[in-house]
Amino acid sequence: MDEFLKGKNKGYGLPADVWSLGCTVLEMLTGKIPYSNLECACLILILFPLRCLMQAIFRIGRGEPPPIPDTLSRDAKDFILQCLQVNPDDRPTASQLLNHPFLQRRL
Repeated sequence: MDEFLKGKNKGYGLPADVWSLGCTVLEMLTGKIPYSNLECACLILILFPLRCLMQAIFRIGRGEPPPIPDTLSRDAKDFILQCLQVNPDDRPTASQLLNHPFLQRRL
């Protein structure tokens, strides 16, 4: 996602989808949107939603992933962190992620 924000992207593509997958898994496991820890009071969020969005974009641009709670399993944290690699070339492909222990675990 950093490549998109800094204008260095080669077009929206699969690495951005992998970033989005990491954010989606994080949200599903925590029930909170990524970067929900930003100091945006509810009233500010209602009146000025772009302020919180800009704070998140600034952190993404600096390569700062959203906080991942310690309550998640080691495999879940690793899966999310793999998806949120700043450099898109460092992110695994969807095919590689299918072999990640987080997805291979029996339910």
